Amino acid sequence: MGGWQSFSFRIIVTSQEAFYTHSTDLRDLSHPIVVLRSTSEPLTLRVPQVGDLQALIDVLANPENTKNDLSVASLSAEEREVVCRRWLTLDDPPTYMNFIVIDTERGREEPVGIAGLGWIGPADTESDESVRVGAAGVMMNPEARRKGYGTEGLKMIIEYGLRELGLVEVRVGTHSSNIAMRRLMEVKLHMEPEVEEKGDRFGNDLLWRINQENWSSLR
Repeated sequence: MGGWQSFSFRIIVTSQEAFYTHSTDLRDLSHPIVVLRSTSEPLTLRVPQVGDLQALIDVLANPENTKNDLSVASLSAEEREVVCRRWLTLDDPPTYMNFIVIDTERGREEPVGIAGLGWIGPADTESDESVRVGAAGVMMNPEARRKGYGTEGLKMIIEYGLRELGLVEVRVGTHSSNIAMRRLMEVKLHMEPEVEEKGDRFGNDLLWRINQENWSSLR
């Protein structure tokens, strides 16, 4: 699977990459099925279903999770629910694809965070609209941190975005005070950020750009 045309056909794909497997069924975008499973960690990412709604809301309601993410930190309880309900479906072509992060250790299924592509769109205003990029991120509950789940989850999102969604670039942005994300990107993934002096509209002043070329040397 690769490129945006695949979404128009809404095909079913099951494949295995080096470090994760995925199953994708986008025939019905009101009930999309996308499941990513790590082959090395007890970790599953899936596009959320109705039964995951409260778990999503709980992740966003925890101030420890959102203190470095101005895009959701100031949302009211009602706004959080609206955002989370939106994630249960997809557009055609997708303009976002978010996942609930599931810890599957010892056979259990425990929601422990959110990861995904919070925005997908044209590479720039002058380019062909089929040339798409995405903005990726990961948010883990405090009890699920320091287990490698954030790194593994973000790696799966990046790989899926570049390989399966056909994105030409995946971008990760954060504020320079977000030590956890900086450690993930700079220490775990060995990538240096671009520094944006003014920052974006969410206050992010660091930006990492990942494409097929530099990602293949990092995996």
